[in-house]
Amino acid sequence: MISKYNHKELNWIDLESPREEEIEHAFGEYPIPSIIKDRITSSRREDFVDINYDYIYISVAGKLVFFVNDNFFLSIHNEPMQAFSEFSNEVELDVVGGEKINSHRLLLAYLIKNIHLNNHKDLISKVNEVQNLKEALNKNKRKIKRQTIIIISLIILLIIFIWL
Repeated sequence: MISKYNHKELNWIDLESPREEEIEHAFGEYPIPSIIKDRITSSRREDFVDINYDYIYISVAGKLVFFVNDNFFLSIHNEPMQAFSEFSNEVELDVVGGEKINSHRLLLAYLIKNIHLNNHKDLISKVNEVQNLKEALNKNKRKIKRQTIIIISLIILLIIFIWL
């Protein structure tokens, strides 16, 4: 799916779970160096950063690609990203974190920061989930220990009564 966010001098093209035709359409519409096109379309997209005078290219192991130059910002990702939707709303309001975004490189920096904050929130949430599961497991262990002690005590009493 192709989403475009145009606000003042900013042009952000976001490709979410793109089909080949959508990627080719973006390549035809925006000037992207052929070496970067090859990297984007490669089946073995690896972690890679290329900071050039004319552009910045960042690829994260087949999950996320950023290409930024003075004229546009291109992002490609395979899954919906909450950080992107939250950030696009902020960009449309013209202010991100109380500051004006007036360049594509600054847009990239703020988007990466937003992704980091979102991942941190997700990580904290997962840590809390694990902690809750540990507590529930420990509670069940104590319950099982008590039940085991009671059963063993009853078996011992039963053996004593049978022997007498």
